[in-house]
Amino acid sequence: MAKIGKRANDLLAALQRAHPAPVLPPPPSPAERAPAVRGGKAVQFWLHDEDRKLIRELAAYLSSQGVRPTDSLIVRAALRVVQADARLVEAFREALAQDGRYRPRAAGASAV
Repeated sequence: MAKIGKRANDLLAALQRAHPAPVLPPPPSPAERAPAVRGGKAVQFWLHDEDRKLIRELAAYLSSQGVRPTDSLIVRAALRVVQADARLVEAFREALAQDGRYRPRAAGASAV
């Protein structure tokens, strides 16, 4: 019994010893904190089935490259690689022709 009593006393003594508190660096002040990068604004787009199919094809390609894209990232990446040229104007006109919100203009008037 004396052995158990000694162990209990040693354990109590170890628990009661004052351990120095870990030294932590002070938290950064609000001025030192890096501001959260949050640009942009939430938007919604109406996409036709053909457009959604193109996004799926691009997602499959990017997935084969080892990334996990979202529709938003695909659209943002596509906007960064597009060139402002005649192909953009032609694609715009095709999309405009499919858009049910717009009516064709009178003959001689330009839609662009």
